Amino acid sequence: ANKVQLKGCGELISFFGFECNWTSPHDPCYHLDGRPRHCLSEFINAAYGVPVNASHSQQGPDYDSNIITLTDLHNPHNLTCWMAHRGTDTGEWVLTVPLGRRFEITYISLQFCHQGEPSDPISISILKSMDFGRTWRPMQHYSSDCLGNFGLPSQTVAQTRHQETEPLCSDPRPLQKQRGGMVLAFSTLDGRPSSPDFDHSPTLQDWVTATDIRVVFHQLSKVAKAGNLDKKQEARWRDAPLALSDLQVGGRCKCNGHASRCRRDDTGRAVCVCEHHTAGPDCDVCEDFYFDRPWHRATPTHPNPCVACECNGHSNKCRFSMEVFQQSGRHSGGVCQKCRHHTAGRHCQYCQNGYTRNHSKPLNHRKACQPCQCHPLGAVGRWCNQTSGQCLCREGVMGLRCNRCAPGYKQGKSPLRPCIRKFTATIYAKEESRKRCVSYCQPSQVKVRMNLETYCLKDYVLKVQVRGMERSGPWWQFSISVQTVFRTGSTSRVRRGPQSLWVPDRDLGCGCPALHVGRTYLLIGAEEGERGWGPEESRLVADRSTLALQWREHWSPKLRGFRGATIKKEKKVLFLHFFLKVSGKTEVTLYRETLNTHEHTHTHTHTLLLCDVQMLI
Repeated sequence: ANKVQLKGCGELISFFGFECNWTSPHDPCYHLDGRPRHCLSEFINAAYGVPVNASHSQQGPDYDSNIITLTDLHNPHNLTCWMAHRGTDTGEWVLTVPLGRRFEITYISLQFCHQGEPSDPISISILKSMDFGRTWRPMQHYSSDCLGNFGLPSQTVAQTRHQETEPLCSDPRPLQKQRGGMVLAFSTLDGRPSSPDFDHSPTLQDWVTATDIRVVFHQLSKVAKAGNLDKKQEARWRDAPLALSDLQVGGRCKCNGHASRCRRDDTGRAVCVCEHHTAGPDCDVCEDFYFDRPWHRATPTHPNPCVACECNGHSNKCRFSMEVFQQSGRHSGGVCQKCRHHTAGRHCQYCQNGYTRNHSKPLNHRKACQPCQCHPLGAVGRWCNQTSGQCLCREGVMGLRCNRCAPGYKQGKSPLRPCIRKFTATIYAKEESRKRCVSYCQPSQVKVRMNLETYCLKDYVLKVQVRGMERSGPWWQFSISVQTVFRTGSTSRVRRGPQSLWVPDRDLGCGCPALHVGRTYLLIGAEEGERGWGPEESRLVADRSTLALQWREHWSPKLRGFRGATIKKEKKVLFLHFFLKVSGKTEVTLYRETLNTHEHTHTHTHTLLLCDVQMLI
């Protein structure tokens, strides 16, 4: 009686909109303070009032359709039975119940018109479809010979989690006895190991989902044991191969925990009344504009409502991006689309090109972005900084809007150069000083090629690091660290380690040589320079004739090769000294004779020969 009352109450809510007295006074999908919560749709008999299609394997697929006696309001005092036609004792009877939408099925029950146990063996299969009858999947088999009829062992409990979504087979006898007849009931979750964790088990959620239910009778009982039926009913049903009074499919509309009601829409289909900003017939997608997080099924611990995108009031359309969601630490994945009011960005939080923030308005105001006010001549284009509004100015132009000339500039006549430089006495003096420095510094400072000729024409080649500098009268004293001595003169006192390098103030001011603290240089200089050894004869000087090249690592092997070639030449010194004494020739005479011997060689060879002879001096 309780089942009948529950069935009727759920049916009234689902199809006629009447409220039962046990309905919660507030929305079950929300707490009293408005926070979302997990909710379930009403538990109903999904087969109530649905016409059943009965077919026989030998009589055709539509032998008896639109049977309503199995799914009408069940009254044990006034049974309405459906009976299979006589003469169909062999073959299979198939009963199909189209539910019209997805349900999460809890139980399926069949009530026979007979009061007694069937004497013949029972062989019944229960199947479900998830795609409105296109494909079918067995859920349960009943048989007194499971192994012989279905090839399955007789068991009522799945042994493993993998087996819990596979059909089991068992002998249903003895059947449950209720007022009006014997009942065969199948529970979809009984014997399934994961059933206590149903809300977190997508496998079981898929297992109980169905759009259609099918019951197949493989063997029919011809004779029932005597019961409490009157003689007229017993005589009427005795020869019927199958007599059923009720078929129930207990379950809930599949709303994934986001709806407490299921109603018929304008087309007659049952749909969930979705909450939590979800949508779809099963509340299985997020409502438009609520795509900031991926959709999830609600659970008792996590309601998982859909969250609106944050577009600062400048858009009502967005999409979900899993890449953005992952980059945000799985916090937010909504990307706004078609930002209005000249805004742009994922949250419509920036201004479009040509617009800047109007800080007198809040970000969600329709006038939060205002046009850039760049001067048409002083600015390059109409672009400006989106935060500060600073326009991109031409040379000599300044101001937020690029509307005035910078100091040292005056208004010109060309639209391409609205501001031109003022040539004052100071600027003129600086320009003259620059020209004098260009003529003062030797051309070799401009571009130098590292070769043996450059290496050989100087007296010392050092790799140094500049540590510090200070002024001393007309000189600058640099503290350097000599890291490598590649070449030195015969009288040089340069060694590895800390040294002092003196540079004339005028030479340093003109940038010849150009030295900076903290950098490493290759110094190539002559010991007999313009100023010799500087303020004190024991100090090393670098002047405009000195090459100061910023160090490059690929020079190291080349310079070591030059040094090796020099050492070989030095071994010839003693022999050449001895030859000069014996022959009585001078160095110049020897050099001229050497040139005559190599008169057809390249000029570079002459320089190397000169280097060999200079080593004797």
